[in-house]
Amino acid sequence: MDGVTVRRAVPGDYRVIGRLLSELLEMHRAGRPDLFEDGAAAKSKYSEEEYLELLRDPKSVIFTACIGGETAGYLICKIIDKKENPVLKSVKTLYLDDLCVSGSERGKGAGRALMAAAEEYARKNGFHNITLNVWEFNENAKGFYAAMGYKTQRRELEKVLEQLPPTGGNG
Repeated sequence: MDGVTVRRAVPGDYRVIGRLLSELLEMHRAGRPDLFEDGAAAKSKYSEEEYLELLRDPKSVIFTACIGGETAGYLICKIIDKKENPVLKSVKTLYLDDLCVSGSERGKGAGRALMAAAEEYARKNGFHNITLNVWEFNENAKGFYAAMGYKTQRRELEKVLEQLPPTGGNG
């Protein structure tokens, strides 16, 4: 992580973060084209307006990693502290919603630095755990998170059904 600095994101970071959001979408689309919109047709996961709202939201925190003074990656975190299931204990969770490091900067420590910043933030602010989702096709991300000490908490399974032609509206 030498040469990598992490800081809280600012409004002007969206220029790079928006590009990285598109890069991340393309990677996901390549892995699951049945679920992810074509990059040309899809909107970004977060528009600039939504990004600015996240910056103002006390239930979110965004970190950026810089290498040589240039933004190399970002991490969007969301604070979850509500109890949705009556049989589960109510715990304060830092949910890692979105992490991306520019393809040209991967392997230089930006991802590890972002994860360390999130963990430090969570420890200082009394969180019980840090959670995230990773797509099954994303072997690089699964290996990265395992190396960072993350383990599977639960699994979401699916069965893709054969696509049926649309009906004429009469069912």
